Amino acid sequence: MTSNETILDLLQRYVVREGEETVRVKHWPDGIALTTNRRHFVAGPEPADWSVSTEQWADDVVIAIRDDIIIEGEPQQFGFLLLAGGGDVYLNDPAAVAELGRRLADGMNPLGYAEILVGFHPYSSAKRAVVPDADGLRRAFDRPDLPDVEPLQLQQDAGGVTLTFSSYARYSRTPAGAPLLDLTEWTVTVPPGEPARWESRRTIEGIRL
Repeated sequence: MTSNETILDLLQRYVVREGEETVRVKHWPDGIALTTNRRHFVAGPEPADWSVSTEQWADDVVIAIRDDIIIEGEPQQFGFLLLAGGGDVYLNDPAAVAELGRRLADGMNPLGYAEILVGFHPYSSAKRAVVPDADGLRRAFDRPDLPDVEPLQLQQDAGGVTLTFSSYARYSRTPAGAPLLDLTEWTVTVPPGEPARWESRRTIEGIRL
């Protein structure tokens, strides 16, 4: 498990801004709480929640959330992928995640990459998740009337790698409002010798749950 010292270093290198001062750090067996003069974070290892953690070249996944602001929905989160050979990937950084996408051509689990895109690019207070199977939306919400989605697919040829998948976002427009569901389709392309590129488009919006 990643040490608290390493978690603090990750936050200070990637998340704490210039001019933001550390006020207090609390250590627990499974992580830390970091208070600055502007924000408060809770951070710790969460490998079980991320498929990328099962890769042989991955050592751990650390997640930090900002919990000093009360919002409707999911708090802002910051992710760090620690590599088995040393080094780390800041999962909120599009350029770093684009470089990580090169590994799709070398056998990286496409679900793991899809989860990173949905979880961090961009941040949303909606609850979001990858839907890897065509009937996954119906199974996730136990609603037989929900539509099929485009299942997760990875194709590789001389032109590179193409990953397509779907995700959902569950949210409400007001604190006491009915939950709504949006569906998004993603396309990731990895040309030979280049980092990944991705685009997404919302295909269904505002399904009442």
